[in-house]
Amino acid sequence: MNILALEVSTSSAKAMIYSFEKGIRGVFSVPYKDAVNDVVSQDPDGIYRAVIECAKALIERESCEIDAIGLGSTWHSVLFLDRERKPISRIKTWASTEAAPTAGRYRKDDELKRWFYQRTGCMVHSIYPVWKYLHAKEQGQVDSQGYLSSQPEYVFERLTGQIGVSRSIASGTGFMNIHTLEWDEEILNFAGLKASQLAPLYELDHTAPLSQEAASQLGLKAGIPVTLPGPDGALNQVGAGAMGPGIMTMSVGTSGALRVASPVPVLPDDPSTWCYYVAEGKRLAGAATSGAGNCVQWFGKKLNRGSISYAELDELASKVDIQDAPVFLPFLYGERCPGWEDSRTGGFVGLKPHHEVGHLHYAILEGVLFNLYQCYVVLEQLMGVPKEIRISGGIENSRWWLQMAADIFQREIYTSNVEHASTMGAAAVALKATGAIKSLEEFDPGQGERIVPNESMAAVYAKRFERYMEWYYKTANRGE
Repeated sequence: MNILALEVSTSSAKAMIYSFEKGIRGVFSVPYKDAVNDVVSQDPDGIYRAVIECAKALIERESCEIDAIGLGSTWHSVLFLDRERKPISRIKTWASTEAAPTAGRYRKDDELKRWFYQRTGCMVHSIYPVWKYLHAKEQGQVDSQGYLSSQPEYVFERLTGQIGVSRSIASGTGFMNIHTLEWDEEILNFAGLKASQLAPLYELDHTAPLSQEAASQLGLKAGIPVTLPGPDGALNQVGAGAMGPGIMTMSVGTSGALRVASPVPVLPDDPSTWCYYVAEGKRLAGAATSGAGNCVQWFGKKLNRGSISYAELDELASKVDIQDAPVFLPFLYGERCPGWEDSRTGGFVGLKPHHEVGHLHYAILEGVLFNLYQCYVVLEQLMGVPKEIRISGGIENSRWWLQMAADIFQREIYTSNVEHASTMGAAAVALKATGAIKSLEEFDPGQGERIVPNESMAAVYAKRFERYMEWYYKTANRGE
């Protein structure tokens, strides 16, 4: 059995063909063109064309029969449709903070903030589609009788001609009740929406047949099952084999996140973390950061203008005096966890005339991990010490950055045993949908390489983290 797993990420379309008998047969990716994607928004038709181009290239290269298609995507996007279900805007991604003024206004109401969080597991923050919708509505940018869709829903609808959304994707919108796993009528009334304006909710392994049109575009036979898209964060948990208790995943890609599966919703009084739904009754307690690989890319492409490769930047950074390096606050795209300050800005502090490109690159890598470590401390207090941490994402391309993560966390960290864990998660969902496996929890690719922390670095990074936190608090509310 061969599964075609397609993932619509923030920066590229990815495809994988996975054989249940032989494992990964091939992987391919197509970066989005600048006109299609600017991180905060995406052209829906351009995204779909990139998915088709990517999938078709891999299918032709591997020349094998495809039995099912599994889909993955980013979380927290929104696409406004008219009454004929045609897009009237670009897709607004998780990175868009244009709704920050609206979310910030509502967030000042502590009672409303807690009411919303306890019902949805989401914070009052511009990342979530509910606040993007309210902001756009105030700006007159939506059709009040139109429909709400998203990046994954649009791709699914184009591939199958059917409408649907997984409860996993929906749990990151702010419109779904994390307890009942249905659209929340009180939240919809608050937003001025009807459930009929949203897609029907299904479990992650729900399928629809590939349409004749999409089949012709891909060079496949019509009618093969296509699963509903799952969000990258949830699929990462599945693909990393971390649906069981006590396994924390850490993804450091375009953005960053830490997650632990839970049999029940986890909703502390202080909403510093989030709680979403995966599948099979499992929730995810986690924390996410908006700044990670996008900050590294910003520096490499915009400031450094690509004149030095990332490998060379790592080499330069590895030689700096750590205790002399500046501090980087990785909030170029606002803050998610733990402070949820979407209007927070990022940048370097403590710059001195002798600092060079290596110092700045080092500070960015460190700052990204410090923000994640902030989140780790909160999750550890909430969920207990995880028995294992599995890491994935672009950070795996830098052995030096991986070691820095182990040294800062002072924990053994295991790399992913598969390429593209979230894409593998999409394949696992398709395997369940076709009956090849009975449960997502039984999917386990095993551990990858073990990264052991250097204990001699514990005191160094503890001191650096104190300095980071000092600047974190000093810069709170800046930009509001």
